[in-house]
Amino acid sequence: MAIVELSIVPIGVGAGVSSYVAGAIKVLQTTGLEFELTAMGTIISGDLDQILCVVRKMHESCFDGGAVRVLTQIRIDDRRDRESSSERKISSVREKL
Repeated sequence: MAIVELSIVPIGVGAGVSSYVAGAIKVLQTTGLEFELTAMGTIISGDLDQILCVVRKMHESCFDGGAVRVLTQIRIDDRRDRESSSERKISSVREKL
């Protein structure tokens, strides 16, 4: 299972981008993928191929909303030697505090 951190920012639409973010999240909600919305981006967990497909749709949703330029940043944590999750990663750090 992969964990992907994603940030999508429409460029040239003014200071407020929450309506574009909401449109992208609506796309994500239709997939059934596990995700967490944060103040600086979104964390998605699941099958990497499925995540990458939905990232493209989320990116395109900003153009559908009227943006003429969109900056999308993706970080992928794809661990294949054992199961991983956001919760497990956080717990591991907290245990060491």
